[in-house]
Amino acid sequence: MADGAQGMLAFLGVPADPRLLDQDLANLPAAEQHREPAISTRQHDRLVAAGSLLTGITLIGGVALALYGGWQLLFHGGGAFDGVVAAIGVLLASTHWGWVHVAEYIGLTIDDRQERAVEERRRSWLTTLGPYPRFSVTTSVLDDASTRIERVLHQPVLTPQHTFTFVRKTDAATTYDADAPVEDIAATVETMRRQARLETDRLRELWEAASTTYAAALLDAHDDQQRLAAERAAAIALSDHINASLLEPPVVE
Repeated sequence: MADGAQGMLAFLGVPADPRLLDQDLANLPAAEQHREPAISTRQHDRLVAAGSLLTGITLIGGVALALYGGWQLLFHGGGAFDGVVAAIGVLLASTHWGWVHVAEYIGLTIDDRQERAVEERRRSWLTTLGPYPRFSVTTSVLDDASTRIERVLHQPVLTPQHTFTFVRKTDAATTYDADAPVEDIAATVETMRRQARLETDRLRELWEAASTTYAAALLDAHDDQQRLAAERAAAIALSDHINASLLEPPVVE
């Protein structure tokens, strides 16, 4: 089977490695790198600020009530009402820090909910990642002011944990001198990007043809023999897709 398509069969049923969420993420093309925005802590901060404000109000109000009630009891022969006021004041003053703890607890609960939602989105994205090669094009300026254009291959690889991740390596490169016309550089970049996009699309279609057939056949697989049949069905679908693409005229943009 041509173009390394046979190697795709080794990835059937293999999940993406969690390292693609962090340390291996840079091995994917920049356009495919999934990054969640930073979790906002404004709501948490507002809750803590409100808790601090309530703490101050409770402390001041509690002390004031305790002093008033105590004054009435000691110097004006206050009755039960003044005693209750004094008791409420003492209670408020002695428990005023509780507002801060309540606000902090609610804020942490909200943060935890947000973090779980972010993690679920990250894990969901990971399941959509197909283990087929990608190509991208990058440019850089060297120390001598020349421009280097590289076509990068983002190659899926199996890990010892029977997951897949990606490695990146330079597949092709062109260097232009500092005095090269800008138009020539731009034309080369555009051509290489178009070729990279077409090749990536072709490989994605091959993978989707094989994986879709494999998943459908696997639904009825209950033993190793049937799973082998599912892999054979995927290989046939992959071969048919390659043969069909060879009969089609090349894409011209």
